[in-house]
Amino acid sequence: MRSGSGISAALVALGTFPVAVMLSGCVTTQQIAARARLVDARIRASQNPLHVTERNPDVRVTRLSLVRGRGGTAVAVELIDTSRHALTDLPISVGVTTPTGRKLYLNGSANLDYFDTHVVAVPPRTVATWVFTNGRQFAAGRPFADVGVSQLSGPGVGTLPRIDITPALSASESGARSLSLSVSNLSDVPQYSLPVYAVGVRNGRVLAAGRASVAHLRTQGRATVRLTLLGRALGTTVRLSALPTIFQ
Repeated sequence: MRSGSGISAALVALGTFPVAVMLSGCVTTQQIAARARLVDARIRASQNPLHVTERNPDVRVTRLSLVRGRGGTAVAVELIDTSRHALTDLPISVGVTTPTGRKLYLNGSANLDYFDTHVVAVPPRTVATWVFTNGRQFAAGRPFADVGVSQLSGPGVGTLPRIDITPALSASESGARSLSLSVSNLSDVPQYSLPVYAVGVRNGRVLAAGRASVAHLRTQGRATVRLTLLGRALGTTVRLSALPTIFQ
């Protein structure tokens, strides 16, 4: 991942936690009302079902993994913004294609969390990680992910707010991995419902994945969140990322 990419990222392996952080943005008086309008628009969008039918030409999915565990199912998606500008509020449909060819959508229902159906921000020419989790077990199949074009209109986004993640690792005897994460906002832009994602990788394969959310992260503030990985986490290198939700 390129440094200064606009995505907060960290690696967890054998107790060593190198961290790369995102670029900071700025805040103005006029942007306060724009933040409220954005939050309201996202609430309205989350009330409707979502099935992406037209793919975004500026987004390419580079890796797609389906993870099953006793606690449920996770779909981990790595995608890259191939354009020259940041992309925000990208709708995403994920699911499995059954052996009979039927598409089973996992996040198509109405009234889901907005960030269960949208990739909130991807800097230009940068790979982002997005994770969907569900407490249910689903039938075997091949995972799919379709990323669409944002339906939220607004001014273009320049540099994205800077977020830092400092992880502390703990593992349970059952083989699940629990992460206590300190998430810091290094910008003057407050963050609401900030999603934090984690994937556990071994030998190039994603074997575990999870997500958490920070309800509010004030400017220059810090919060602690607990994230539990689904799947076979022990023995993996855990990669963390956080995507900002408010940009200006």
